[in-house]
Amino acid sequence: MELILLVLVLLLLGAASALIWRVHGRMAGMEERLKELSALAFLPDRVQALAKELEALAVDDVHAELEQLHQDLVRLEDVIAVPVAAPVEPPSRIQMVRALVTRFLREEGFLSVVIESEDAALDENPVFVSIHAVRKGVLVQGTVEVVDDHIAAVSLDPSYSTFP
Repeated sequence: MELILLVLVLLLLGAASALIWRVHGRMAGMEERLKELSALAFLPDRVQALAKELEALAVDDVHAELEQLHQDLVRLEDVIAVPVAAPVEPPSRIQMVRALVTRFLREEGFLSVVIESEDAALDENPVFVSIHAVRKGVLVQGTVEVVDDHIAAVSLDPSYSTFP
């Protein structure tokens, strides 16, 4: 009986040793992973430093300056579009309608204005000009009505309204 009890105690000690050895191995692995993550201890300080840098940048001023640069580039495009040495002759109705619609849409904040109407259709009065443009990252499609030399009506629909 004492022999069975001794064997049972030795088996329990062996199982406990194996369990302790296994837990020790897992703990060592966790310790190595924690050492790799120790660099994150400085993360709050770095985030605070970055926040202070962003506050110092005055993002609104930078945004306003970029908007002004964009408007200046648009004006420069308009000036460059007409050659300096070009003979002075009045623009055709087609050119005038294209320029009027493009300038109006750019002033309203549209970018990448594409006039889809054919030149023959633009020679009429009044004319409905079919366009595609981008505003605030959204594709917009529709028509612009031009009567004489003025924009009479605008009917533009964003592309996201076509989804079910």
